[in-house]
Amino acid sequence: MTKSQFNIKISKELLIRVKRQAMMSGKSLTQHITDLVNNSLSDNNIQNTNLSTVDKIKGIEERLLSLESIVSNREYISQKLKPFTNSEAINCTNFMRGVFFKELEKRNFDNKSEAFDDFLQSVKVFEELNKSIHDRLKEIMLSENPSPWTGKELNELTGDDKCNCSIRKGLINWTGKIEFPSQQEICDKGEDLVSLF
Repeated sequence: MTKSQFNIKISKELLIRVKRQAMMSGKSLTQHITDLVNNSLSDNNIQNTNLSTVDKIKGIEERLLSLESIVSNREYISQKLKPFTNSEAINCTNFMRGVFFKELEKRNFDNKSEAFDDFLQSVKVFEELNKSIHDRLKEIMLSENPSPWTGKELNELTGDDKCNCSIRKGLINWTGKIEFPSQQEICDKGEDLVSLF
């Protein structure tokens, strides 16, 4: 390997630190700087640096979404609860299906029916669904193009307590996701929230 001379200007403090490091490692200044440059240019370090940056950005995004959820929940709790509207029910339908299919992929179920049965056990922890709601939930989760929930159906399911939806709580239980959107966020944003999973 041919060697070349490479001159750079650095502060006196940095030069002193690098010289001290070289002496402590028992290397010449040239060898120590060569090793430092080689290590910083290795593929692994470049990938690790990029990965840690990506991880940091993802962490910041998750924290931001968590804060938005907390603020939204506080605003929601302080409001007088209104029944589900049909447009909110459509958003809920799209959200439920999106989360269901993401979890189905993650867990590598053999088929949708097996995944639905497993999900249903998580819903039953909170409420035993009546036959009509059970059949509608099954249709919504397993059919290719189901008709979405109606506001009337979701109001029947939740009674007077809109934020106490057993399907939402079942999804939380089934996915194991602690930072879960509020019921009102789901009503407002629907499938846009599926990217969080």
